[in-house]
Order: sequence, then structure tokens, then C-alpha cells
Amino acid sequence: LIKTFTKGGQLVLDPLAGVGGTLLGASLCNREAIGIEINPEWAKIYKQVCELENLKEHKMLVGDAREELAKLPKESVDFILTDVPYWNMDKVSQTRSKSTRKSKLSKFNGHQEQTKEQWVEEMTSIFQKCSDPLKFGGYMGVFVGDMYRGKQYHILSAELAHAISKIDGFVLKSNIIWFDNSKMLHVYGYPHAFVPSMIHQNILIFRKEQQEV
Repeated sequence: LIKTFTKGGQLVLDPLAGVGGTLLGASLCNREAIGIEINPEWAKIYKQVCELENLKEHKMLVGDAREELAKLPKESVDFILTDVPYWNMDKVSQTRSKSTRKSKLSKFNGHQEQTKEQWVEEMTSIFQKCSDPLKFGGYMGVFVGDMYRGKQYHILSAELAHAISKIDGFVLKSNIIWFDNSKMLHVYGYPHAFVPSMIHQNILIFRKEQQEV
């Protein structure tokens, strides 16, 4: 994705950087990068990986993305690529193991469990702040997985795509389906109930375009 949407030396931004996967990719592709991560523990892991793999360490801003994005120069970023936190995946119990337990991600996340509507609202407020730093004509890629929770399948990708499309300037251009071949297709609960296994993610591609008057 970084190679497709940027050229060598251009700047990539990840406003929800986590452990810095986008930044690591930028290093491997000879691009510049900036990451924003609210949790310092994730930022520390990124720094450790750079040291272990002898990769260039890009700037990782620790703080709320909405505040840090506002500090970036307007139209300074060539491409935005991020993997959003998946609603309450790190808070709910895992149900496919013999013992019910929380995800290992939960120890890194201090947020309270959100409703889906609160999650969409929070993600939208972050992506609204992404518009100014991105150059006109620049693209934004957003990884988001769908989810089965509460006996219901939630197409989070569609709901997030709809919300971001309402932000002035962002036009949805594509939904790329990333099939994870490390996972197997299972039918959980049959014949009593059908529970799907999650074997794909969506990559929403937006472009910042001048609004028609």
C-alpha cells in the first residue's frame, strides 16, 4: 500500500500507530513517516523493534490523535495509513476457548468499553482531524475488520466508511478485501447456531478531493 500510494522520500502518517507497523513499512520502503499513539507502552514497543531490527526510527508522537493532528502543518502529508482499534475487541471476553478470558490487548488499553455508536463517533472525530494535514489529491487507507458480537454480525467497515464519507473532502474510492490465509474457515456452533470465523479485513481507500461548489 505504501509503495502504491507514495514515491520514495514522501511522508506517510499513521494517526493510530499502535506498535508502529506503518512506520516500519515506511522504513522498509524508503519513505518518511510520522506516527501518533495515545498509549506510551505501544510507542516503547515500536522503539524496541527498530533497535532489534536495525531500522530507521521515525517520529512517534505520544498523545491524543485529535490534539496531535491539529499541530501538523496543513497539506504536509502524502499518504495516511492506519489500522483502527476494533470497537470493543480488547474488552470483551473470548468465547472460543475453554476458559473465558480477556484479550491480551486489554492491558494496554485504558478505555472503558464503548458502544458501537460511541466507537464510530470517536473514530469519525479522529478522521475529521486527518483532513488538514493530508495534501489535496492524497489518499488515506484504513484497515478495519468486521465483527461478530452479541449474536449479531456487525459490518463495521460499512459503518465506518459511511461516517468518513460524510467528512468534507474525503471520497470513498475502494474497499480492498485482505484475506488472511493464516486463519481457517470454521463454522462454530453448528447445528445449534452459526457463528462465522473472521478470515478477512477491509482496507477502505479514501481520496481527499476539492469539494464542488
